[in-house]
Amino acid sequence: MNRRNKLLGLWAADLMNLSGNEAEAYAKSVVMSDLEEPGDEDVFRKVRGDFDAKGVNRSDARIREHMAELLAVAREQIMKEVKD
Repeated sequence: MNRRNKLLGLWAADLMNLSGNEAEAYAKSVVMSDLEEPGDEDVFRKVRGDFDAKGVNRSDARIREHMAELLAVAREQIMKEVKD
């Protein structure tokens, strides 16, 4: 989940025009937001709130879809690392 959350944070950072250290710091803040409560709602609320504050036009459904897509990407990355 941490890997998925980092990928989500980097995606969100890009949409908010953050790059470099700012993007990395934002991704870390998304990972840390997952410590607030069990499940994905804390992460979703963080990204949704930040998108709203920055005027990023993404629907709740699209954010949730991307979270699911990135979970598959994160699993794939980890499996590849384990094999190497």
